[in-house]
Amino acid sequence: MSSKDSTTPNTQPAVPPITARIAHVMANLGIAGLPRNYELLFEALNGNASVAREIAALGKTPEQAALDSIALRHSLPSHNVLAAGQAAGEAVRVLTEISAAAEASRRNRAVALQELEEIAARMRKDPVLGISDFSSDTVRLLSILRDILGADRSATARMEDLQAHLDGLRSGLSVSREALTHDPVTGLGNHAALLGRLKAFYQTEAASGTAGLLMFRVEQLKEFAETHPAGAAEKTLKRLAAIFRRSVKKGDFVARTGPDVFCLLLPDVSREIAVTIARRIAVRVAEKPFPFMDRELPAGFLTLTAGVSMSDAAASPAVFYDQAEQALAYAGDAGIALRIYSAEVSDRAGRGYRGGAAA
Repeated sequence: MSSKDSTTPNTQPAVPPITARIAHVMANLGIAGLPRNYELLFEALNGNASVAREIAALGKTPEQAALDSIALRHSLPSHNVLAAGQAAGEAVRVLTEISAAAEASRRNRAVALQELEEIAARMRKDPVLGISDFSSDTVRLLSILRDILGADRSATARMEDLQAHLDGLRSGLSVSREALTHDPVTGLGNHAALLGRLKAFYQTEAASGTAGLLMFRVEQLKEFAETHPAGAAEKTLKRLAAIFRRSVKKGDFVARTGPDVFCLLLPDVSREIAVTIARRIAVRVAEKPFPFMDRELPAGFLTLTAGVSMSDAAASPAVFYDQAEQALAYAGDAGIALRIYSAEVSDRAGRGYRGGAAA
């Protein structure tokens, strides 16, 4: 055995390249180590060229507000939570202004009513004197009425402005909710959206049919993203998303649930059909060349590894998803293109959880 073979392996865990790159960029630019900043930089370094350009344009030591503004424009999940909180606070402020305007209008009307009651009382008490004083009362009353009408016009205009602002907030919150369930690069559903679909399936459809969950990992994509400009990975992800979209029928659901992971939820399919669809998509990706800047990445540059689970073998959405992950992990470790969840996969996962060696 050579000295290299007998060397004690390094027990220090390797730092994932993308994590190291994020830490390096944060240190160079003086960006605070907030969780939402990690998400923003992950997006920039993992395929979103627009985010990368906007961060670069801020220069050294960018203001946190400017970073948050970029993330909000691109509807990143953690920042959408921030935006929802800000919008809720703004809505409270707007409603407070509406209440104040309504109270001012009520006071003006109360003053006008009091003036009219005083005039009417003097007229009843002494009609002659009341008539002689009516001219001066009229001038004062007209002044009050003009003030009321002016205040009403101002209040109406302000109410219209506030209503428009509230409509804008409502629209913004709707966009925020939409963004929380969509991948900003591909426009597909994200991990949260997929989990929602799985839950809905088990609540409404599980008793009437069997669904298949196909989980694909795009091999070589991480390496490509880490060694090429951000725009290249973004364009590649969009082309991959188009392949997945074209490979499913109405009622199926496609999601991007990780940097290099896509999932398909196929209602009412058999194991054989689910496996056939998974293989068909893998062939399409392997056969497709990917244009890249002034050249073309050859067919076979990107390949898919797939794990498949079926709902009739899973008691809950979480188990359904976990089984697809286990099948994908088994396929990757075994160096095969596809694995469907089975007792063998379950047994291997169980040994792994107990600290045993993987089969």
